[in-house]
Amino acid sequence: MNSYDYARGSQQRHRLGVSQLDYLTLSILVAHAALVACSAPTPPRETLGAPAAGAPAIDAGVIPEMPVCAADNPFCQTPALVTPTTTGTAPTIPTSTNCGSVPIDLRPAGVNIMLAIDGAAGMATHWADVTTAIRSLRENNPSASFGVQTFWADAIDLESGQTNMNTSNNGCAAIHNTFLDLGSHTSDALIAALGTAPRGGTIMDLYQVSPVIEPLSYYLTNASKLADPNRTNYLLVFTGGNDNCFGSAFADPSSKLIAYQKLAVELSKLNIRTIPIGVDPPGSSMGTAIGPVGSAVTSGGFFGIGATVAAPSTDYVALGALLKAGGSGLTEVPRIDTPAKLAELVSQVGSTVNNCRFEIPAALDSSAAVNPFELSFSINSKVVPRDRHQLNGWDFVNASTNQVEFFGQGCQALQAGQSLVADKSCEQNVCGTAAVSVQTKPRTVLLLLDSSLSRTECADGSLDCVLMTPGTPGRPLTYWETVQNAVSAALAAPVNDDVAFGIQFFPSKMAETFSCDVGALPEIPPAPGAQISIMKQMLEKFPLGLSPVVGVLESVAAAPGKLADPNAIGSVVLLSDGGDNCSGAMQPEIVTRLGTAAKKLFDAGVKTYAIRYGSADSETPEQAEQLTALVMNGGTALAGAKVPYIDAKSSDELSSALAALSDRLASCSFPLEGLKPDIDKNRTNLFLNGEQIGFDAKGTKVDGWNWVNPERTIVELYGDACTAFKTSRRTRVAVEFGCEPMVVMGPD
Repeated sequence: MNSYDYARGSQQRHRLGVSQLDYLTLSILVAHAALVACSAPTPPRETLGAPAAGAPAIDAGVIPEMPVCAADNPFCQTPALVTPTTTGTAPTIPTSTNCGSVPIDLRPAGVNIMLAIDGAAGMATHWADVTTAIRSLRENNPSASFGVQTFWADAIDLESGQTNMNTSNNGCAAIHNTFLDLGSHTSDALIAALGTAPRGGTIMDLYQVSPVIEPLSYYLTNASKLADPNRTNYLLVFTGGNDNCFGSAFADPSSKLIAYQKLAVELSKLNIRTIPIGVDPPGSSMGTAIGPVGSAVTSGGFFGIGATVAAPSTDYVALGALLKAGGSGLTEVPRIDTPAKLAELVSQVGSTVNNCRFEIPAALDSSAAVNPFELSFSINSKVVPRDRHQLNGWDFVNASTNQVEFFGQGCQALQAGQSLVADKSCEQNVCGTAAVSVQTKPRTVLLLLDSSLSRTECADGSLDCVLMTPGTPGRPLTYWETVQNAVSAALAAPVNDDVAFGIQFFPSKMAETFSCDVGALPEIPPAPGAQISIMKQMLEKFPLGLSPVVGVLESVAAAPGKLADPNAIGSVVLLSDGGDNCSGAMQPEIVTRLGTAAKKLFDAGVKTYAIRYGSADSETPEQAEQLTALVMNGGTALAGAKVPYIDAKSSDELSSALAALSDRLASCSFPLEGLKPDIDKNRTNLFLNGEQIGFDAKGTKVDGWNWVNPERTIVELYGDACTAFKTSRRTRVAVEFGCEPMVVMGPD
């Protein structure tokens, strides 16, 4: 068993030496986390690992998978007539005279299944069901590679004074992630890796701590077999979905939903399809919070807050967000709360993960002279049509002509055991010769977020955001909460799916009340897939300190890192309520230093944008002069506007500003790489999510696509096609060669 275990350094068990006031504050904070942040109550310690009433025993055996092929599926209506060649032996190559007569070898691409198990203490009553599911899935999918991931968190120890004040501001200490790597493991080995009981911690034996988003984000920042581009990869997550370790105890639940959705999107970009699996009936409650001896917590509640607490069980809203963007094709979250639902899971998931992707060895053999565009695929002697929309038919995988994948009824038939044959098509008008999948030029964006104490003010100018408990209906948001929501939404927007984001707070994340500290490097340097980590850092952060605007911009200009990569488009976005109050310099010097830093970045190929977010009453001429210097020298000054920087005075204006800026930074041009020199570029067609886009023959740049440079190595989309590319999730752009292009004539 290859085991990996990481723990956040800032959250190891230690004493921070906080004051009694901070201790009380965190005590109330953790209580609120238990009552509001969807923490399920913990069963009595002595029952951990015991099966729930009526649940299968640990070794209840194997629930058989029941392959299903719909009665109206045309590919399932007759028995197989030809045995498919899926042995991996040398392919037989057809000639131009034997169309449809000699099958071409197909090899299943292979399936990886990682079983991710939530190890929170509240999972104890579901452990037997999880074990039965693992055994059944393994035995019903003998050719797949399986692995096990278990994740849990230690809880902070309030009785000893341990807190996470101003690090994570929640009840979670170290977060653990252990793995049995993908391989041909037996079901016994998988269950042994799972362990006999969950290991998650509790706060004073009352409330569980439960990480979900952060452990699953492991695959975004670490190399893994689960991201194998040549196999079909599934991440099956058994969880209650009640993450109370992502962000502070006061984090807005809607921000976590955004994080769940973005997590699934980022995993799908790595060829990982996510299937969350619930453990309780929808809408159920697990009853009262359980004390250390099994008694219900009654009057006085937890730290004097509230009375007896009824906590929700599986959060199907959160799991639904994960499923929707997970790419599995399922429309409802599977669950294992009853034996019938457990059996349904085994059949449903088992059929879903069965392979519908195949390699074409002959396409990789240059001596075979096989044109993949001339191939025909049939199931039970019925031809499967090509469907570039990937809904019901077959298509090349990521425009790679050495792999095909089947969708809809064809995939369903294959999952039910029907036979597949590939041979040369008898059609006379096949014209395709080559295909490539294209990506935009990489974009790198560093967010500089003002996290000073002034951000704790109520955005509506009242004191209600301080006087009312977070989550109370009608409570106004602070400026910081508004920034958290708006930036999280921007990070998760489809237009930013391919952006390498980073973040730097000013003052730094660990700043104290009057701090002007600026980190030498960003808290999170720009990197692909960093959006989840950025959301987490924002939701954990509590605004403190002053506003070192000069310090943070000069720090970035001195070490721009990946922002200045000539192969990427680098940008800095500064979001603040005003100007610098940390440098100790007079206004003329502050303006000069900001302009110099922005110009230095601009000379390195990095543009600097500024967004002021605050009330009109709080704006001063000095602040306006500073931000003007920044954008005038940073290459982003707005022409014809009242002020040359972006000025947002409400939450709606901030969201609109971030959306407009995202659109401005997005690109619809694509370099074509890896093309063979003999490709006929006069016969080029471009497809967006399977839809053919017309060639802009007149060069009007109003609609369609066209070549950008004389060498014809870069293409660009215009009009509706560009808008669709920016706003569509899971966008696919493929360029194919060999057929006459469809032309868009455009206006005269």
